[in-house]
Amino acid sequence: MTSLSSLIDFVKSDLAKLIRFAAVSLVTVPLGMALLWVFLEVDDLQPAFANLVAVTLSTIPNYILNRYWVWNKRGANSVRREIAPFWAIAFLGLLLSTALVALAARYTDESLVFLAVNFFAFGVLWVFKFFVLEKFLFATPQIEASS
Repeated sequence: MTSLSSLIDFVKSDLAKLIRFAAVSLVTVPLGMALLWVFLEVDDLQPAFANLVAVTLSTIPNYILNRYWVWNKRGANSVRREIAPFWAIAFLGLLLSTALVALAARYTDESLVFLAVNFFAFGVLWVFKFFVLEKFLFATPQIEASS
């Protein structure tokens, strides 16, 4: 029961942030999917390479929107504390989605399948990413109380 009440407390306290995080995804996921489609259908790139380029390009606005709008972070960006870990998470998604796209390419050449596989891979990492960003990357430093 404690974990349920913790979850309820979390949703109550961070619902607005969770909604903003979802809104960022509603912008950047279709952007990445559109880029993937263009690279597959217009540029005729190989599926795995098209996925790599699409994910790389869509990660840039994803980072910016999450940092400034979702977590309201201002000031200098820290390569070590923010940018590198954010890209590491994006790289995990890239690895998973590219592996699944490459696997799908063994069985089909349908762009719709590649888009679905890409969407599935990033969906799996979505919740994980929110908690990593919330608890580690963009967390507000806790001020310790003096005894």
